[in-house]
Amino acid sequence: MNNIIEPVRHGMIMAVIALISGALWAAYMATHHEQLHSAFEVQQAKLEQVAMQQQAKSMNMDNMSMGASAAHKHDSSVPTAAHHDMEPKLAGAKHTHSGSLALDAMQRLLRGHIHFMGLGVLAAVLLLVTAFTSLKTCWKKVLGWTFGLGALAYPPAWILMGFRTVEMGPQAAEASIMWLFGPAIALLLASMGTLLATLLIEWIGFQNNALLQLFFQKS
Repeated sequence: MNNIIEPVRHGMIMAVIALISGALWAAYMATHHEQLHSAFEVQQAKLEQVAMQQQAKSMNMDNMSMGASAAHKHDSSVPTAAHHDMEPKLAGAKHTHSGSLALDAMQRLLRGHIHFMGLGVLAAVLLLVTAFTSLKTCWKKVLGWTFGLGALAYPPAWILMGFRTVEMGPQAAEASIMWLFGPAIALLLASMGTLLATLLIEWIGFQNNALLQLFFQKS
């Protein structure tokens, strides 16, 4: 048994690290829940206050720049235009899934824990399956790295996104961590696709095909 899992041992270690990280993050959130939520609410209130001040300042500057007669003629159009110019920015900043940026941020932090635990278990199980396939040792080692790194990289992206949600807005926060999301998802999908292809090839008995000798051990 020890020799069987040796090619994927490093991946299973990373899967266990993901599980431990998920448990530690859950403990941190449980003991700091109120602090985190309060900090997000304060940050959200400050950003909303700044946005309102900027809107009021913009409208005041427009009114002051006009002469008395111009102000009378365009009173109903120019301030309204300025207000409409601000609306898309405020709408983008306030767009949330739950109605509160602070709550959105907390939900994303929680998803970090959920994905740590879920992907840790998934990676460990699939690597155990990989260990019992007839793939060559070198390819098992590759899958160990791809499964392990994917399981470790994906959950922190949610945590990082959670901390950026209030400051940047949900969509901008999501876009800001795509450099981590993208590779992590690619690693996991490629790993699962490769394992599925391996199992299908073994099921139909094509692993001994001459074209596949690069990937499979001779049986």
